Amino acid sequence: MNIFMKRANELKEELVQTRRELHSIPEIMTELPLTTKYVKEKLVEIGLEPKEIIKSGLVATIGGKKPGKTILLRADMDALDMREESGLDFASKTQYAHTCGHDLHTTILLGAAKMLKEREDEIEGTVKLMFQPGEEYFIGAKAMIDAGVLENPKVDAALGMHVMLNGPVGSIGYQHGYTLSSVDGFKITIKGKGCHGAMPEKGIDPINVGVHIYLALQELISREVSAFDNAIITLGQFAAGTVANIIPDTCVLQGTMRTYGKELREYLLNRMQEVIDLTCKTYRASFEYEVLSDVPSLYTNPELLDEMLGYIDEMGEDFTLIKDSRATPTDDFAFISERIPSAHFQFNCKVQDERGAFPQHHPKVVFDENVLPIGAAVNAQCAFNWLKNNK
Repeated sequence: MNIFMKRANELKEELVQTRRELHSIPEIMTELPLTTKYVKEKLVEIGLEPKEIIKSGLVATIGGKKPGKTILLRADMDALDMREESGLDFASKTQYAHTCGHDLHTTILLGAAKMLKEREDEIEGTVKLMFQPGEEYFIGAKAMIDAGVLENPKVDAALGMHVMLNGPVGSIGYQHGYTLSSVDGFKITIKGKGCHGAMPEKGIDPINVGVHIYLALQELISREVSAFDNAIITLGQFAAGTVANIIPDTCVLQGTMRTYGKELREYLLNRMQEVIDLTCKTYRASFEYEVLSDVPSLYTNPELLDEMLGYIDEMGEDFTLIKDSRATPTDDFAFISERIPSAHFQFNCKVQDERGAFPQHHPKVVFDENVLPIGAAVNAQCAFNWLKNNK
């Protein structure tokens, strides 16, 4: 058995306990005092010297005793602003919930860190660990990049991950090229002129304008995007008015646009602005456009990915590797993939009974903890061997 897989299986009970302790203390955005303290203490126990380079953003290094390059391993630590309803014995003790799986990511990276530290004298270069807050709000990765996570030592390659519920434990998804979608969140405030509902000619109805904008944005997808491309525009909020017989002054639409690749993203963003502007002018309204999020598509470097797949194959484990696993969610690891050759894996962990009926971000979602040693072993295997073969 592969040395890292063997050791990860020996650590399984410890990994499960760590995950459950993290699962019970979820926190959001960059306000992760309990999580940060817990992870910092675990890293110190391993023998590392973690540094908090931004609020709740930890960095530690392993190796450096032998010359070589630097590879970054990253885990996000934040949770979601929702109540947990899983019924687990170790369910959240706070008002938040780890319904995306970031507690598993953190545990996986802690496990990989422990195994790599145990073999530190053999590491030919440096492994940099990145424990990140604020992924769910797309603010953590960029803040850590600005704080220098990719420097001192300079990072040469990066490995990201996400647990998914697309299959059982032991199946690992991957995608060459654009892997996860971009996201452009927006808020449109349409400004009309309120009036009595019995005399609409005396006002400018922002709801009417909003309806036309809503339909026109959907038609961008159905009529201006090729069937061979992927794009989604979702309007999750349409809010206006308080009573039945008054036309309000304003109407608010909030939504997201997701796609892959720079050209289509730029085209749709420009067309959205044109549609909103011209529709408002047609109906005599004005508008304000606010950017809520701005994250590129996560790009997996094909050459780096193939190399990492080779290291996974060398483990000799009975993993099911699922290619073409492009997914529509967004991950701000994309900001790293813009700057550094990166690879990204999806570790499936769907529970194979009635409990597995719920998706991620659902208050009742559960994850199969048997993924923990696999994720830890794959991260350690890839980092160790990439450094060995890329001096």
